[in-house]
Amino acid sequence: MATKVWDSCDETKKGNLTLHHIGLAAYPKRIMKNKILCGDSLEVLKDFEDNYFDIVVSSPPYNINRKYNTYNDNKINFIDWQVDVWNAVCKKLKSCGHLFLNLQPSRKNPLWCYDLVSRLDWKIQNTIIWNKQIEIDKHIRGQGTSFRSEKYLPNGWEFVFHLTKNGNTKISQEKSGVGYQPKHIKENKKRYNIGSWRPTVNTWHIPYETVGSGKISNDKIKGGHIAVFPKNLVKKCIQLSGLEKGILFDCFAGTGTSLIAAKEMGLDYFGCDIDKQYVEFANKRLNTT
Repeated sequence: MATKVWDSCDETKKGNLTLHHIGLAAYPKRIMKNKILCGDSLEVLKDFEDNYFDIVVSSPPYNINRKYNTYNDNKINFIDWQVDVWNAVCKKLKSCGHLFLNLQPSRKNPLWCYDLVSRLDWKIQNTIIWNKQIEIDKHIRGQGTSFRSEKYLPNGWEFVFHLTKNGNTKISQEKSGVGYQPKHIKENKKRYNIGSWRPTVNTWHIPYETVGSGKISNDKIKGGHIAVFPKNLVKKCIQLSGLEKGILFDCFAGTGTSLIAAKEMGLDYFGCDIDKQYVEFANKRLNTT
């Protein structure tokens, strides 16, 4: 007889309890969590049953010829490859799951991001603008990069596409919202159905971490990754999903920032990356978190 397992998609309410279940289910090919493996994402995903992960927060390479240790960031068929990767990821997500995909538009082709996500099996539910300007000494500086040009402005923002299976999955505005104490709280509750919080909007100001900000050390940068996004960006995505338990997956895990964020928020995690040096460094970070 198969074993009953709990799932975050189906809800059966009884009194004040919310039970999550899928009844009878087979065990996945690989029950793997709280690890990061070195390997190609498409190959690693083959070892998992469909409907396994609860949330994905990830940022792939942008094909702008950055100098990674192992990966060639100048693929001819980049968009086709990315479509294959993310459609494979969607199959491994639960039907009520969330995919948060961080992409950066390029100056020459700012629409490549939409070209990619429009070809995925899952639907865009929210399009988030991540304002990533650097924070130094508790002040926001206008420049978000050391890039200098007589013709072009540096890019201070990126997309975070929130995709779900049908484009209408429930989110948690309260967990991802902003603390708020209105002067006339009774009137505000009556008019807007809000109390001690305001809902988040689709523009997020989350500075990325630098040595100068005091939030990241030289040792972390020595992990070798040249494009580390901030933990708070990952945590904001998790909050918006409303998840308190489950497994976060990152198929471009790099030095493990998304996995560390999941661990700090009480979620299980699984990640992979093609670069052995990144994976080794990620394991060191995870073991000390």
